[in-house]
Amino acid sequence: MSNSGMTRSERLLALLDLLRQSRRPITAEAISERLQISVRTVYRDIRSLQSQGAHIEGEAGIGYQMQPGFWLPPLMFSEQEIEALVLGMRWLKRNTDPELANSASSCMAKVLDALPAEVVDQVHHNTLLVGSRQNTDPQASHELRQAIRTESVIEFDYQDAQGALTTRRVWPFAMGYFSEATVLVAWCETRNANRHFRVDRMQNLIITAERYPTSKRLLAKQWRVEEGIPESWPI
Repeated sequence: MSNSGMTRSERLLALLDLLRQSRRPITAEAISERLQISVRTVYRDIRSLQSQGAHIEGEAGIGYQMQPGFWLPPLMFSEQEIEALVLGMRWLKRNTDPELANSASSCMAKVLDALPAEVVDQVHHNTLLVGSRQNTDPQASHELRQAIRTESVIEFDYQDAQGALTTRRVWPFAMGYFSEATVLVAWCETRNANRHFRVDRMQNLIITAERYPTSKRLLAKQWRVEEGIPESWPI
């Protein structure tokens, strides 16, 4: 049994979530079934989490349970780090499509669950606020992010700043969220070059089943070179 779609980090987080949610000891066999991993992997992952300080009690054949009050040492943020995290999550919740906004809420909830009470209080009383944009298209944003993940060719009609309408077929590999617009970065087959498209000017969007031939990482690398953007961006 193997869940090959999960990275080790994702698997460990999923295991932590499962243990947190369980009010009673849960056996390795039950964990194995829930996470679609082998029992041997369950034992190895539990030992790994325990070595990192996770308060997991139990033993093989009986079951395992997370003790209350556990929080991971890496989640000891400074005050400015908390401000940065809260501001980022608030911006995502107000300025992106529902799927990404919900993911931001879920991420913040997990962080809050792992923080000490006094730090949680700081988060709830944080006064760094963000405004929302009125020109975003939640459905288009969701579909474009999906196309980037799957490296799918997309087609659409595009109206430029002068009102001229053209049909484009592109390879999307990045999106930029700006105060005035969301911008798609893609290799354009029509122009045989990288182009930037405002999402609010795109019409009749079609996500094809065709996968483009170059990886999005290579496309992004070439684009960064063209734009003079450092290799380390974005972090």
